[in-house]
Amino acid sequence: MQDLLHIIRQQLVLCLRLFELTKEQANALVHTAAPAVQRLTKEIEAVIIDLNRLEKRRQDFLRQQGCRDAAAWVDGQPEGLEKDMALQLLKKQAGLLQKLKEATGNNLQYLNKNIEYIDYNVNVMTQTAAGVTYGTPGDSGGRPVQGNKMFEANV
Repeated sequence: MQDLLHIIRQQLVLCLRLFELTKEQANALVHTAAPAVQRLTKEIEAVIIDLNRLEKRRQDFLRQQGCRDAAAWVDGQPEGLEKDMALQLLKKQAGLLQKLKEATGNNLQYLNKNIEYIDYNVNVMTQTAAGVTYGTPGDSGGRPVQGNKMFEANV
Protein backbone atom coordinates (compact mmCIF):
# COMPACT_ATOMS: atom_id res chain seq x y z
CA MET A 1 0.00 0.00 0.00
CA GLN A 2 2.88 2.36 0.81
CA ASP A 3 4.27 1.97 -2.73
CA LEU A 4 0.95 2.94 -4.30
CA LEU A 5 0.52 5.87 -1.90
CA HIS A 6 3.98 7.13 -2.80
CA ILE A 7 3.24 6.90 -6.54
CA ILE A 8 -0.16 8.62 -6.18
CA ARG A 9 1.37 11.45 -4.12
CA GLN A 10 4.05 12.03 -6.75
CA GLN A 11 1.42 11.99 -9.50
CA LEU A 12 -0.70 14.48 -7.59
CA VAL A 13 2.25 16.85 -7.16
CA LEU A 14 3.02 16.62 -10.89
CA CYS A 15 -0.64 17.13 -11.79
CA LEU A 16 -0.73 20.28 -9.64
CA ARG A 17 2.39 21.55 -11.40
CA LEU A 18 0.87 20.72 -14.76
CA PHE A 19 -2.31 22.61 -13.85
CA GLU A 20 -0.27 25.68 -12.84
CA LEU A 21 1.70 25.56 -16.09
CA THR A 22 -1.50 25.15 -18.09
CA LYS A 23 -3.00 28.26 -16.46
CA GLU A 24 0.20 30.21 -17.20
CA GLN A 25 0.08 28.95 -20.78
CA ALA A 26 -3.53 30.13 -21.13
CA ASN A 27 -2.49 33.58 -19.92
CA ALA A 28 0.41 33.65 -22.39
CA LEU A 29 -1.89 32.54 -25.23
CA VAL A 30 -4.40 35.26 -24.42
CA HIS A 31 -1.65 37.88 -24.46
CA THR A 32 -0.03 36.29 -27.55
CA ALA A 33 3.36 35.98 -25.85
CA ALA A 34 4.97 33.43 -28.18
CA PRO A 35 8.28 33.02 -26.29
CA ALA A 36 6.41 32.37 -23.04
CA VAL A 37 4.12 29.85 -24.75
CA GLN A 38 7.13 28.05 -26.17
CA ARG A 39 8.89 27.93 -22.78
CA LEU A 40 5.76 26.75 -20.99
CA THR A 41 5.11 24.09 -23.60
CA LYS A 42 8.59 22.66 -23.03
CA GLU A 43 8.01 22.63 -19.28
CA ILE A 44 4.62 20.95 -19.76
CA GLU A 45 6.20 18.27 -21.95
CA ALA A 46 8.77 17.51 -19.25
CA VAL A 47 6.05 17.17 -16.60
CA ILE A 48 4.00 14.91 -18.88
CA ILE A 49 7.02 12.67 -19.43
CA ASP A 50 7.48 12.36 -15.65
CA LEU A 51 3.75 11.64 -15.23
CA ASN A 52 3.95 8.95 -17.89
CA ARG A 53 6.88 7.32 -16.09
CA LEU A 54 4.92 7.30 -12.83
CA GLU A 55 1.83 5.90 -14.53
CA LYS A 56 3.90 3.03 -15.88
CA ARG A 57 5.16 2.33 -12.34
CA ARG A 58 1.58 2.44 -11.07
CA GLN A 59 0.39 0.05 -13.77
CA ASP A 60 3.28 -2.33 -13.03
CA PHE A 61 2.42 -2.28 -9.33
CA LEU A 62 -1.25 -2.96 -10.03
CA ARG A 63 -0.38 -5.72 -12.49
CA GLN A 64 1.72 -7.41 -9.80
CA GLN A 65 -1.27 -7.20 -7.47
CA GLY A 66 -3.54 -8.73 -10.12
CA CYS A 67 -5.69 -5.63 -10.56
CA ARG A 68 -6.20 -3.01 -13.27
CA ASP A 69 -7.75 -0.12 -11.38
CA ALA A 70 -6.12 1.58 -8.40
CA ALA A 71 -9.43 2.57 -6.82
CA ALA A 72 -10.72 -0.99 -7.06
CA TRP A 73 -7.52 -2.36 -5.53
CA VAL A 74 -7.64 0.17 -2.69
CA ASP A 75 -11.32 -0.67 -2.04
CA GLY A 76 -10.31 -4.29 -1.57
CA GLN A 77 -7.75 -3.45 1.11
CA PRO A 78 -8.49 -3.69 4.82
CA GLU A 79 -9.90 -0.60 6.52
CA GLY A 80 -7.39 1.79 7.94
CA LEU A 81 -5.71 5.15 7.69
CA GLU A 82 -3.71 4.21 4.58
CA LYS A 83 -6.85 3.12 2.72
CA ASP A 84 -8.66 6.36 3.60
CA MET A 85 -5.66 8.42 2.55
CA ALA A 86 -5.32 6.55 -0.75
CA LEU A 87 -9.01 7.03 -1.55
CA GLN A 88 -8.78 10.76 -0.77
CA LEU A 89 -5.67 11.15 -2.94
CA LEU A 90 -7.32 9.28 -5.80
CA LYS A 91 -10.40 11.50 -5.50
CA LYS A 92 -8.24 14.66 -5.52
CA GLN A 93 -6.34 13.35 -8.51
CA ALA A 94 -9.53 12.63 -10.45
CA GLY A 95 -10.86 16.14 -9.74
CA LEU A 96 -7.59 17.73 -10.76
CA LEU A 97 -7.45 15.72 -13.97
CA GLN A 98 -10.97 16.97 -14.82
CA LYS A 99 -9.83 20.58 -14.25
CA LEU A 100 -6.78 19.91 -16.44
CA LYS A 101 -9.01 18.57 -19.18
CA GLU A 102 -11.12 21.75 -19.11
CA ALA A 103 -8.06 24.03 -19.05
CA THR A 104 -6.49 22.16 -21.95
CA GLY A 105 -9.73 22.52 -23.92
CA ASN A 106 -9.66 26.27 -23.29
CA ASN A 107 -6.03 26.46 -24.42
CA LEU A 108 -6.97 24.64 -27.61
CA GLN A 109 -9.63 27.27 -28.29
CA TYR A 110 -7.07 30.04 -27.73
CA LEU A 111 -4.65 28.34 -30.12
CA ASN A 112 -7.35 27.96 -32.76
CA LYS A 113 -8.25 31.66 -32.47
CA ASN A 114 -4.57 32.59 -32.90
CA ILE A 115 -4.30 30.33 -35.96
CA GLU A 116 -7.44 31.87 -37.46
CA TYR A 117 -5.98 35.34 -36.86
CA ILE A 118 -2.73 34.37 -38.58
CA ASP A 119 -4.61 32.81 -41.52
CA TYR A 120 -6.72 35.96 -41.84
CA ASN A 121 -3.63 38.19 -41.92
CA VAL A 122 -1.89 35.97 -44.47
CA ASN A 123 -5.01 36.00 -46.65
CA VAL A 124 -5.23 39.81 -46.40
CA MET A 125 -1.56 40.16 -47.36
CA THR A 126 -1.90 37.84 -50.33
CA GLN A 127 -5.40 39.07 -51.25
CA THR A 128 -6.74 35.55 -51.34
CA ALA A 129 -9.66 33.78 -49.77
CA ALA A 130 -7.91 30.45 -49.22
CA GLY A 131 -9.07 28.44 -46.24
CA VAL A 132 -5.60 27.33 -45.19
CA THR A 133 -2.23 29.00 -45.31
CA TYR A 134 -0.50 26.22 -47.21
CA GLY A 135 -2.46 24.17 -49.69
CA THR A 136 -1.76 20.69 -50.92
CA PRO A 137 -0.24 20.13 -54.35
CA GLY A 138 -3.70 19.22 -55.65
CA ASP A 139 -5.14 22.64 -54.77
CA SER A 140 -5.04 24.79 -57.91
CA GLY A 141 -1.93 22.94 -59.02
CA GLY A 142 -0.09 24.04 -55.87
CA ARG A 143 -0.45 27.72 -56.84
CA PRO A 144 -2.09 30.41 -54.70
CA VAL A 145 -5.82 30.77 -55.29
CA GLN A 146 -5.57 34.35 -56.66
CA GLY A 147 -2.25 33.87 -58.39
CA ASN A 148 -0.31 35.86 -55.81
CA LYS A 149 2.49 34.24 -53.90
CA MET A 150 2.73 34.87 -50.20
CA PHE A 151 6.34 36.05 -50.29
CA GLU A 152 6.34 38.15 -53.46
CA ALA A 153 8.38 41.34 -53.12
CA ASN A 154 5.55 43.57 -54.34
CA VAL A 155 2.98 42.39 -51.78
